[in-house]
Amino acid sequence: MFNHRLLEKLKTIVNRDEERFSQTVALTEFCKDFHIGKIKGKSVFFSGDDKEQIKKILTNKGYSIDVSVDSSMSRVEKLNYGPNEKAGGGSLKRNRVSIKASGNKPLLLNGEAIQLPAMSHLDIDISQVNNTQHNAVILVENYENFNRFSESELQLPTHCNNPMVIYRGDKNESRLDAVLSFLDLIKLPVLAAVDIDPYGLVNVMGISGLSGVLAPDNGALDKLFLSPKTCRVDLYERHYLSCHSSLDNLPEKHVCKNLWRIIKANKAGVVQEQFLTLKLPLVLWY
Repeated sequence: MFNHRLLEKLKTIVNRDEERFSQTVALTEFCKDFHIGKIKGKSVFFSGDDKEQIKKILTNKGYSIDVSVDSSMSRVEKLNYGPNEKAGGGSLKRNRVSIKASGNKPLLLNGEAIQLPAMSHLDIDISQVNNTQHNAVILVENYENFNRFSESELQLPTHCNNPMVIYRGDKNESRLDAVLSFLDLIKLPVLAAVDIDPYGLVNVMGISGLSGVLAPDNGALDKLFLSPKTCRVDLYERHYLSCHSSLDNLPEKHVCKNLWRIIKANKAGVVQEQFLTLKLPLVLWY
């Protein structure tokens, strides 16, 4: 089995009219192993007969000569053009999002009401979502908060009181590129459930459709910032330099502005896991 770079190089050679190509270690080894081509200096020359031999070698090994495999293809699709399902790289769980409903409500998807067990979610390809009857989306930054979201008490206005909950994702699950595509697809108001620190706000402040940030009410949040058990000065210090300019320049009516004022005044942050630990109701800041 040829490595992906060598394979694409060989396809280039057989599909172009020129004879001269730049020498590489892998190409040189291929030429010596199959006694094809002539090496001169830093170049390799391939005649018409050489190219026909390369075509036969590739075809006999199950490779397509005309189609280049790339990371946008699924592993199943790649097998239509060669024997290596991992060729060209790419994420295995591309275009998938992790979703659930809030509380113990059913997930409303494609005209169905799906009742999921506690601490579970639906992992779905976004192409399979036709519609939803939820009236908002809660985008959750941290996985444990997402997994245990049914434990969160929400105090939401009527226009967004039946939200779908989406995990913002990591490199292996519910990747951010898929999440953003999904949000663009369903076009619902987005409520962000993030760490109340500079980085948490910067991560969501530019999301299209952002309508508010979930956090404890003003009195409860003040107590969190005043307690050494819940106040995280290190989060503020770690992210202030890279985040403050963007946050300072937010319009006055931006939904993140008031929370940024509180964070900046306290020079600290609070992680959202504390809201679960202390069983604090969440309200919408906007």
